[in-house]
Amino acid sequence: MTTDSNILNGVNLHKHFKLKRTPGSPTATLTAVDDVSLEIPRGETLGIAGESGCGKSTLGKIMAGLITPDQGIVSYRGTDISGMSAVAFAGFRQQTQMIFQDPFSSLNPRMRVGDIIAEPLLIAGPETAASRRSRTETLMTTVGLHPEQYDRFPHEFSGGQRQRIGIARALASSPEIIIADEPVSSLDVSIQAQIINLLQTMKTDFNLAMMIISHDLSVLRHICDRISIMYLGTIVENAPSSRLFQRCLHPYTEALIAAIPKIHSTAGPKPVLLKDDLPSPLAIPSGCRFHPRCHYAQEICRQESPRLEQKKNGHLAACHLSSAIFPD
Repeated sequence: MTTDSNILNGVNLHKHFKLKRTPGSPTATLTAVDDVSLEIPRGETLGIAGESGCGKSTLGKIMAGLITPDQGIVSYRGTDISGMSAVAFAGFRQQTQMIFQDPFSSLNPRMRVGDIIAEPLLIAGPETAASRRSRTETLMTTVGLHPEQYDRFPHEFSGGQRQRIGIARALASSPEIIIADEPVSSLDVSIQAQIINLLQTMKTDFNLAMMIISHDLSVLRHICDRISIMYLGTIVENAPSSRLFQRCLHPYTEALIAAIPKIHSTAGPKPVLLKDDLPSPLAIPSGCRFHPRCHYAQEICRQESPRLEQKKNGHLAACHLSSAIFPD
């Protein structure tokens, strides 16, 4: 339910894409987002986790206003963004910034990094060149870059530095919301930790609401207040981060958590929790869309699609068998 504390909401969002597999073949429908609802409260971080191809990035772009949903509503401060005037929508886009997965391809290679970071300031309104330069250098220092690097080009920076440039650019317009799509997946592990810590600091210092998209639950565990697990276009579980790792309520989440690398291995063989590969979003299975890969699946799972419903206080799951599989 939408509340006054939520700065950004998505309600019953759907997005499908029409594709031709080969020239002359019939058009197929790819289900990217299928009846998803989510809330991003002020000052909190929501994580979206799931395998590649489950619709996470499409959902993020819908919430940022970069893609229009086929059905459903995205509301900013209680206002449907699809009904906003051009001026109001521009204000929403200024307040909702994205950090993209690839820190190199998202930066213009022909622009100096200072100009890349300053571009939102130039778009936002009249300001002297000296003032923009000063604010840009301050932002560079804030994210761990040096003002002396202002006139360099993106190819002169490492992957971690490029991601810092992307973060500085996102902060330039003083946004209320940051949506980060796989912000550390292309970086080395040691650099990942630095960027995660930087995002945490930015969230606190700027009182940001954040949506972090990642296939890596271990990344989300340390930065998110709540986590939604996405599978083939739908949310199958949503819970506070600590609760999710303490006691998940969906077999898919169980498998994702089991797949997190551990420093100390336990004795004995590890259970195989997932069967087969992720089904194609061009052919969604009937019933529970996870049942072809679920070792717990029963006949009801093959016939009926489970609803995402509250199983415990603040903990939602879409599983017919969750109370039996995960008893208290």
